Amino acid sequence: MPATRFRFRRAADFTALRLGRAVLGYLAFVTSIITMAPFRFRGTPAHGLTSIWNWSDLVMNVLMFVPFGFVYQLTRPRGAPPDWPRVLILGAALSATIETAQLFSLTRYTSLLDLATNTVGAALGAWLFAQLARRVEDDTAVQSLALELPLMGLVYQLIPLCWLIGLGSEGGARRAFVLPIAALAGAVLGTVHAAYLAPEPRHDRRWLVTLALGWVLVAVAPGALGDLGLIGAGATLTVGVALLRSSATARHRAVHARVRFELPTLRLVMPVFAAYLALSSLWPLDAVTPEWHWIVALAPAHVELTQPVVYRLLEHVAAFTLVGYMIAEFHGRNARGLRDTTLRVARWAGGISLVLEVSRGWYPDTGASVLMWLFTVVAALFGGWLYLLQRDHVRALVDRRRLLASLAAEQSELARAA
Repeated sequence: MPATRFRFRRAADFTALRLGRAVLGYLAFVTSIITMAPFRFRGTPAHGLTSIWNWSDLVMNVLMFVPFGFVYQLTRPRGAPPDWPRVLILGAALSATIETAQLFSLTRYTSLLDLATNTVGAALGAWLFAQLARRVEDDTAVQSLALELPLMGLVYQLIPLCWLIGLGSEGGARRAFVLPIAALAGAVLGTVHAAYLAPEPRHDRRWLVTLALGWVLVAVAPGALGDLGLIGAGATLTVGVALLRSSATARHRAVHARVRFELPTLRLVMPVFAAYLALSSLWPLDAVTPEWHWIVALAPAHVELTQPVVYRLLEHVAAFTLVGYMIAEFHGRNARGLRDTTLRVARWAGGISLVLEVSRGWYPDTGASVLMWLFTVVAALFGGWLYLLQRDHVRALVDRRRLLASLAAEQSELARAA
């Protein structure tokens, strides 16, 4: 029996490690693009260290690294306290890599204060996860795994997407696209709260409001660039939708106690996300021309790859990571494994991206890009793979909980027999 217990512990730890590496790698990739664009480097250092700073950059540096510490702690053994040395090393190592590369950038500057604030952000993320995990821990396997549920994976992936929307909008009307994303996050948070957490007295509505506001602070604020109106609208929408969805789910749960809520929630949020994807891909809507054209590159030759342009291109690719994840989760119970999920995601995501690229062919600043179609399909496949990793991790954790419960029951029987 000890060997079996060890096997399940090792299985859950292994799935946590794979999931953590994948998610952290994705966050590191997006953060690197954000901090390196528009990729103008030279072979020798372009400048030295700078001591110039402002409060907006300081807050952004902290908030953008909160997800790293949060996700890292998410993948550690359930109930384990934060591993502060590793969290600090993780945050410092990634930040140091970025800051070192920025020494060679013609448009970026290296700061030791950035290194310190990034590291603080990672530590803050680990601490926040530990506090949340302590609040949701109980004797019910599904409830105690609420933060690891595949449905919550959508909430985590929406964070870098919000950053890119805000940073790529240059303060224009396009920044409003962050609002449907905020509503989508609120719907998922409200569902998880009512379906898995609300039965506990300590998981009241104030806890849901706090969680929703925390998500807005990490996801919307960095890309809003100090726009308090946008942050306030995002907070209002996220909290409002979360409360409405929590109430609706609670009423449904009272009638159908054993119903699972993943598919109904996906059906609810998919139209919202589809509307965002279509509008963001074809924005501005009045830029249509009679001539259709296609290109191989990511952007036409006359379009300069400035920071906002790079952010918008990456936003489109990042959105398809969500597309792949949603497709995989929608068919999650029927998917037999990686091959089945890969074929299904490639077929659906490839078709969606093809329609969008054909439509973008009438826009002179985008064109129908062959390379963009390829990147979006790869991103969707990555999103589907992330879902499988998260699903496998939850299954391993549930198996571990069942084994521990069985061992506890056996020990109780032995104690009574003695």
